[in-house]
Amino acid sequence: MIPKSKFLHRSAQLLTLLFFSTGIYSCGSGNAGGGNSQGPRTVNAEGFKAETEPYTIQIRATGELISYEEVELRTPVAGNVLSIHFEEGQYVRKGTLLVKIDSRTWEAQKKGLEAQLLSAENELSRKKQLLQIEGTSQEDVDHSEARVSSLKAQIEELAVRIDLAHVKAPFSGRLGMRNFSLGAYLSQGDMITRVVQTHKLKINFDIPARYASVARERLDVNVISSSAGDTTLARIYVVDPVINPNSRSLRLRGILENDKGRFIPGDFVQVLMDIEQNDNAILIPAEAIIADLNTQVVYLLRNGKAERHEVEIGTRTSGRVHILDGIVAGDTVLITGLMDIRDGSNINLMRLNQEAGL
Repeated sequence: MIPKSKFLHRSAQLLTLLFFSTGIYSCGSGNAGGGNSQGPRTVNAEGFKAETEPYTIQIRATGELISYEEVELRTPVAGNVLSIHFEEGQYVRKGTLLVKIDSRTWEAQKKGLEAQLLSAENELSRKKQLLQIEGTSQEDVDHSEARVSSLKAQIEELAVRIDLAHVKAPFSGRLGMRNFSLGAYLSQGDMITRVVQTHKLKINFDIPARYASVARERLDVNVISSSAGDTTLARIYVVDPVINPNSRSLRLRGILENDKGRFIPGDFVQVLMDIEQNDNAILIPAEAIIADLNTQVVYLLRNGKAERHEVEIGTRTSGRVHILDGIVAGDTVLITGLMDIRDGSNINLMRLNQEAGL
C-alpha cells in the first residue's frame, strides 16, 4: 500500500506534467497559416497598388432596335377578299392599295340612297317655293329638310365603309407576310400584313440614373450589332423625363440610318456612350470586387492586415472596374486569396502586381 504522502506527491507531478504538455501543444498550434482561437491566421495573397490614370468614362448598355414606323394592318370591316394588290416583302408607297374587301352591297345601297337624296332635295326645293306663297307649312319644309339630312348621313356612312374596304398602306415601307388567300372571309380585326419602315431605326437603351445629368438630345453613341457585328452611330433624340424607380435607370431613345439594311428591327445591340474624360481615375482589377448583399466590397492591405472597405463602382472595361469612392491612390488592394481573407486577417503579400497572375 502506497503511503498517503507519496500518493499526493506523485499526483501533483502528473498534474504538472499534463499542464506543461497542454501548454506546449497550444503554443505549437498557433503558427502562421494555422486556424486557432488565439488570433487571425496569416493568408498568402497578391495585391494591386491603386494609381490614378486617364480614363474616358463610358457607359455600356444593351439596346433594342425597333422600326422607325411599324403597324399591323388589320381588317377594318368584315367581308370576303375581293382582290389582293401586293406581294409579300414588297416595298410600297404611302396610299398604295393593298387589299380590297367586297363592298358591292354597300356601293349598291349608296347608289339607291343617292337617288332618294336627289328626289328629296327636289321636293325640299318645291316646298320652300310653296312656303313663300303660303302653299305649305313650315312644318312640311322642316320635315323635308330632316329627310335630306338623314339621307346624306346614310350616304356618308356607306362611303366610309366603302373606303375602309379598300385597305391602303398608311405610310411607305416594306410589307410582311400574309396568311389568307383571294376569296377568304376576314372578320373585323383579322391580320392582313405588317408595314415596316427600316431605312431608319430607333434604338431604346437604359443608363444608370446617376448619369442622368449628362444625358441630352443630339448626343451621338456607338452601336454594335450583337448578331452581325456591324458598328454605326446613333443620335439620341429623346430622353425619358422620368427615372425608373425600380431599376434606377433612365431610358434614352436614338435614331440611326439603315439605308443598306445592315440592322434588323428586334435585334439586340451594344451601346457605347462616352460620358466624360477623367484624368485622375482609379481603376482596379475586377477580381478584387466582392459582391456582398447590396454593397461592393474590397480588402485593402494596411499594416500587414486586411481591412474590409465598401466601394462605389462606376463603369467597367475588359477586366477593370472604375472606382468612384472607397479607394485612394496608393492603397494596396488584395486580388487573390479572397475566399480565405476576413477583416483583420494577417496578410503575407506574395507579389504586388499590376494585374493578378502576371
